[in-house]
Amino acid sequence: MSGEAGAPLPPISEMGAILTVERVLARTPALAVRLPMIQAYATGCLLNLDVVARNASAPRTLALQLDSAFSGEESTSLHVMLRYPDGVEVDSGKDHDCAPPSLSWFPGGVRGDASFTLYQMPLWLFPLPPPQDFLLTVEWPWAGIAPEYVWLDGAAIAGAAARSTHAWPL
Repeated sequence: MSGEAGAPLPPISEMGAILTVERVLARTPALAVRLPMIQAYATGCLLNLDVVARNASAPRTLALQLDSAFSGEESTSLHVMLRYPDGVEVDSGKDHDCAPPSLSWFPGGVRGDASFTLYQMPLWLFPLPPPQDFLLTVEWPWAGIAPEYVWLDGAAIAGAAARSTHAWPL
């Protein structure tokens, strides 16, 4: 299965292995951006970002701003960047280039109750990152989130990718 310009997407017949991260990447009084897990496949991985909103204090236009991430409106959207040890940068705001490495928004979901709304916003990273630690930066000026940094373990992601399995033998 391929996406635009041949950028592979998570393979349907492959079950990606789960790597727990369980990190709050950034928070404001109204919003939190979390990375609970990474789902690793042989060809790439899904960074399963969550945006949690406190309904009473979240901006009324939050859903529209989250939609802008998918449409490429960089001035208002949540922005994620990866920096590898060799200096290569992968940017969610440049997913329209689709040249590897790429970091592309992937369909997620929304659910909520009277108090909170959860926006699931996975990012597809292709290909897999190098097996060294690398830096993830998240920022969202529109929401009052200045750049926040967290190190991710590339070797753990590679190990999870090696554990991914296919629904049927190849």
